Amino acid sequence: KSFSDFLIAHVAEKVAANMETSIWQGVNATAGEFAGIMTQLTTDAALPAAQEIAGTTVTAANVIAELGKIVDACPAALYGKEDLNLYVSQNIYRAYVRALGGFAASGVGANGYDNKGTNQALGDVYFDGVRVFVANGLASNTALLAQKSNLYFATGLLSDMNEVKVLDMGDLDGSQNVRVILRFTADAKYGFASDVVTYGITNSAN
Repeated sequence: KSFSDFLIAHVAEKVAANMETSIWQGVNATAGEFAGIMTQLTTDAALPAAQEIAGTTVTAANVIAELGKIVDACPAALYGKEDLNLYVSQNIYRAYVRALGGFAASGVGANGYDNKGTNQALGDVYFDGVRVFVANGLASNTALLAQKSNLYFATGLLSDMNEVKVLDMGDLDGSQNVRVILRFTADAKYGFASDVVTYGITNSAN
């Protein structure tokens, strides 16, 4: 409807991408970030050592074995829960899709899943009965097994902490610049560390 609407939408898209990263691996000490879920888990003594899986560089050749380690560490009380997800980084997801393409390994045969080879147009993706969800904010070679209901994203609702503005600097300093202000509060948390399995991070509290 207007250039300002376009500009706000464009900047908001960039902010959303950064927010996705902050949700998973943000650091409090970094300006504009908050402690992400994986960052918090690196210092949480409530995370059982058996549910902290050491990571490696994941490829199509080893992704089946590595994902298997995560599911094997899943607490019995969690496995089979409807909202249980395996959140994986983008490179792990790509490796898994490629593994489903075949190459006569990982039990899927030379022609891959559904005999489609590397022509995999997949909807919901599962591994050992657990839905695989690609979380673009996760660092490469990291993953988290958790119930969706155990993960939280919070935002402030007070109007004085939420603000979106477009400032035309021409009237202020004569320049041909526009400044965009987005001000808000946000945080990410998990409910119970004992109900998650991590992959590729080191918990200093264990």
